[in-house]
Amino acid sequence: MHSKNTKIVCTLGPASDSEKEILKLVKAGMNIARLNFSHGTYEHHKKLIKNIHKVEKITGKRIGILQDLQGPKIRIGQTPEEGITIKKNEKFLLSISAKIGIRTKEKTIIPIKYKGIIKDAKKSDTILINDGLIETKVIKKGKDYLECKAINAGTIKTGNGVNIPTGNISQPAITKKDKEDLKFGLKNNVDFIAISFVKSEKDIENLRKLIKKLGKDTKIIAKIERHEAVKNLKAIIKTADGVMVARGDLGVDIPAEQVPIVQKRIIALANKFAKPVITATQVLYSMVEKATATRAEISDAANAVFDHTDAIMLSNETAVGKYPFRATKTLTKVALTVEEEMQKHEELIENLTASKKHLTPLNATCLNACELAVDTNADALVVYTKDGYTAQQIAKHRPYTPIITIAKKEKTLRELTVVWGLNKLYKANISGKGAKKIEKILNFLRKNKLVKKEQKIVIVCNASQKEKLISTFTI
Repeated sequence: MHSKNTKIVCTLGPASDSEKEILKLVKAGMNIARLNFSHGTYEHHKKLIKNIHKVEKITGKRIGILQDLQGPKIRIGQTPEEGITIKKNEKFLLSISAKIGIRTKEKTIIPIKYKGIIKDAKKSDTILINDGLIETKVIKKGKDYLECKAINAGTIKTGNGVNIPTGNISQPAITKKDKEDLKFGLKNNVDFIAISFVKSEKDIENLRKLIKKLGKDTKIIAKIERHEAVKNLKAIIKTADGVMVARGDLGVDIPAEQVPIVQKRIIALANKFAKPVITATQVLYSMVEKATATRAEISDAANAVFDHTDAIMLSNETAVGKYPFRATKTLTKVALTVEEEMQKHEELIENLTASKKHLTPLNATCLNACELAVDTNADALVVYTKDGYTAQQIAKHRPYTPIITIAKKEKTLRELTVVWGLNKLYKANISGKGAKKIEKILNFLRKNKLVKKEQKIVIVCNASQKEKLISTFTI
């Protein structure tokens, strides 16, 4: 097993759904398994969850499970199997009432599944089809259609995605399908719920109400993939439990050259608020077909590590690609190499604690613990946390001192599997206050041989509670 600090999320699919393949992914460095509910049946997802838990028992390693809800993806309706080819400057109709796409000498009609597009789109709006490969402009609005003009040529097929980067989609972020999928996920005790096409913090609040209504308090990961979300970044990140830079749809909804800028902003804000952040989409995309990644892909992954992302996600690379194990192993090598070099060269490390003004007492406690660990050359930072908050506040400062995290609940430990640097997670109920609690923690460390004699450690207890205890000890 690998001791990298940057976590890896692998999407499971036909190429990686067996117990054998999942075991190989864990050995290659996978920390979180993503279940993509845009695809697959409940039966298949249940099989994945069962195999994940089998692998956990074999390896003794927690694998977080992320349920990714499909959300309100707007798609093209039924077309002939070969699709309908549109020429540059050609005019055609996007229809909400047509059952199948047709092309005649007089007209071309393309069905679209979202009825609200008539209300949401304005004349002169840009409509992008098939991940932005086909760009069109709305030139006229009808009762049940939009007349569009193609800016460039392309073939439109059943299921192609549709984006309106210049408009605002009124469709709610949680669909009827999502609600049913959510019930399934919560029933099967997934660790995280990813909500797609978030527009504002209200979408997260609505999902949290649904989760609570179903008797759970599962963590929510907000996927940033709409231009509306970019305008509401700070509020979304503060409201969610974590965030994902979903660069696929984001790169269609905003200009592609803006995506790396927004990515850096999302990671920086997530770090500031101690919320885990996942960098996703096309990270090692060439490895879907090829056994090695391009130099540009390696550089992209490395830069995400430099920027302090908590995790990096693989999608098609592990779900349907030819080389799931090699793709995961490649990402692990990138993370380990960058992290090792960052420790050798101070100029490579961006100081996350540069601004130390206006810190709350609990933030100051965690910052002081990190600095104490570095200044005393401690062998470990030991964190006892009730709800995971203290551990996340420690991890946000990116200390390279190994972090040993102890929590009372298994649920808390599973939720920390996505957080940077939290690799050593242990379950224990340690009661008491002050010196008594510290002594119990020391006894737990000795009993489980987590530290050696003469090693120096820094202990932090429940920085989120009134009791804020920070101590340094030599075992």
